[in-house]
Amino acid sequence: MQPAPAPFPPIPAATTLDEVVDAIESVIRWSISAPSRLGYFAALYKRITIAVRTAVSDGAFEDGPRMARFDVTFANRYFDALNGYFHPGEYPNPTRSWKVTFNAASRPAPIMLQHMLAGINAHIGLDLGIAAQTVGRPAQVRALQDDFNRINAVLASQVNGIVQDINELSPALADIYAVLMQHEIFVINEALKTMRDDAWRFATILSLQPGLLRPFTIRLRDRNVATQAESIYEPPGVVGLIQWAVDAIAARESRDIVKNIQVLDAIASTPAPISTVM
Repeated sequence: MQPAPAPFPPIPAATTLDEVVDAIESVIRWSISAPSRLGYFAALYKRITIAVRTAVSDGAFEDGPRMARFDVTFANRYFDALNGYFHPGEYPNPTRSWKVTFNAASRPAPIMLQHMLAGINAHIGLDLGIAAQTVGRPAQVRALQDDFNRINAVLASQVNGIVQDINELSPALADIYAVLMQHEIFVINEALKTMRDDAWRFATILSLQPGLLRPFTIRLRDRNVATQAESIYEPPGVVGLIQWAVDAIAARESRDIVKNIQVLDAIASTPAPISTVM
């Protein structure tokens, strides 16, 4: 009989990008020990954060310190959601969109890419706009837009890169990309652009609203993003192309959670080429 996994350790609020990376690594270590598919998104997020930290260090943003604060604020929403999910009563409940994503980690059927995309959906669809409004403040949100676009370009470069780098774990995904590489990369980029632009509109709405209205707007947004998360795990049209692709990948993808996370974590330590143009 296998021993019960160690409980998820609460994550303290991060104040620097280095602390964000350390916190994500703690999620990855726990996911390997559990084992838990939550480590799939955590590994991707580690790669993204290391890339953002590098871009800040290289002077890729108009205001590097502000974007470091932005990324820390953004990451803390993910950590808050994890704390609320694993330690109810001690921390505020996670948002619906994160709860759908976290609940799905116990399901064996979804492929790694679905778990990653659901995390991206919750984090960009809900958290990104809130973080932008929090850091930008009403009078400064518009000044944040160019760097907001740049940080999302960094994210897109890492999502594209990690999908291409998991061939060892998901050979069917590699086969699909060998045939449809340019088309699929275009689709992913366009989807991320749409999510980015939608998150920016959400941030703008929040910045213009009286503080009393923001919780209602956020709850409504959260419900919509949660619905999108459910569609990632249950694609509409069972006989459609999306479900066919998911089934084809699932049939050949590694189901060894520990091995998968370890490989993804090794990949995460070396980001893909960083782009700030999207």
